[in-house]
Amino acid sequence: MKTSMKLILGLLLTAFSLQGFAQKPEPVYSVIRQIRDFEWYEQQAKAWKQEIDRGTKDKMAWVYFFKANRYARFKDEKKWESKLGSYFMTQDKIIKLAEKAIPNSFECYFLKANDDAAGSGSGESNILKAQALRPYDPLILPWLMNYYQFKNDKANIEILSKKWLESNEMPQEILTTAYNNLVSLEPNAILLTNGDNDTYPYWVLQNGQNIRPDVMILNISLSVIDSYREILFKSNNIAALNITNGSDRRSETIIKHIVENVQDRPIYVSVFTDQDVYKSYADKMYLVGLSYKYSKEPFDNLAVIRNNVENKYLLDFLKHGFYNNYAQAVVNQMSTGYLAIFLKLYEHYTASGETVKAQKIKELAKLVAEKGNTTEWMKYFEK
Repeated sequence: MKTSMKLILGLLLTAFSLQGFAQKPEPVYSVIRQIRDFEWYEQQAKAWKQEIDRGTKDKMAWVYFFKANRYARFKDEKKWESKLGSYFMTQDKIIKLAEKAIPNSFECYFLKANDDAAGSGSGESNILKAQALRPYDPLILPWLMNYYQFKNDKANIEILSKKWLESNEMPQEILTTAYNNLVSLEPNAILLTNGDNDTYPYWVLQNGQNIRPDVMILNISLSVIDSYREILFKSNNIAALNITNGSDRRSETIIKHIVENVQDRPIYVSVFTDQDVYKSYADKMYLVGLSYKYSKEPFDNLAVIRNNVENKYLLDFLKHGFYNNYAQAVVNQMSTGYLAIFLKLYEHYTASGETVKAQKIKELAKLVAEKGNTTEWMKYFEK
């Protein structure tokens, strides 16, 4: 009896020990919402593959398994390749397995739309099939927005924008930053953007809440795609840009064309755009807030920054947050985009003897820098 009890206790301890080491499967979000390290994605690939092998009925297990693989590969492709096998798999292999396990499902169509080896036509086809099953599921909102933008389908862009806002999928802080940038631009401006978080929120606010619809949002990454560029340029009376050479499909080509062919609308570039993209015009780019304004002639951009920060921007979200946001790390990183203008204002307030304002903007900058893990910024406030 004693021997049996010891054996039972030993087995229980072993089970609890193994359970402690097992990674709990967690949702794997898009990298535009949540960024993790390679090891976390590896553990999630293991955990979700284990759930799949156990016969889970949760079809999202396949989506999370797919994403864990995808983002682990983005983080360290060599390490990912070295561990291909039981839980790290190529996209096509995961999709083939999913087609057998969950055929004709929303999740399966989503995976097939993400297949990098498939053509864009295949991606569109599968997203539309997914939409037929779950029309405005948050998982496919960015895909649908691209599809309608490429078609210049304004009616569906408006519907989708309102649905996106209703879903609360987009963090309020990111929407607020988009709002701040939009309301600070001159009438009929063109704003050049480059990423997801400085493009989709703008489209959503413009079409879902009618905030600054006069501003033309031009995503320069998408603009190398002929269908998107041609429709957008034509609808905004911008001279056509024919790209026949593959080497010209670069963001620099788009910016050069806009600068040389648009004379009647102010041109801005989002601060979240890689500076290498517009380095040829760096001496004509003036920081005015969350954007740089292109101008052939110098102007008092400090006055514009001050007016934007003091009278137009909503900044309380930088001080306090009162809800759990799964994308907080991305929000904190994006908020560091305010630091350059805070520094400009701090220097101006200090030089003009406005010590109270200087101290307040410095304290806010410190808070933003600490949250965004960019405390090296603060050395500039100590000079």
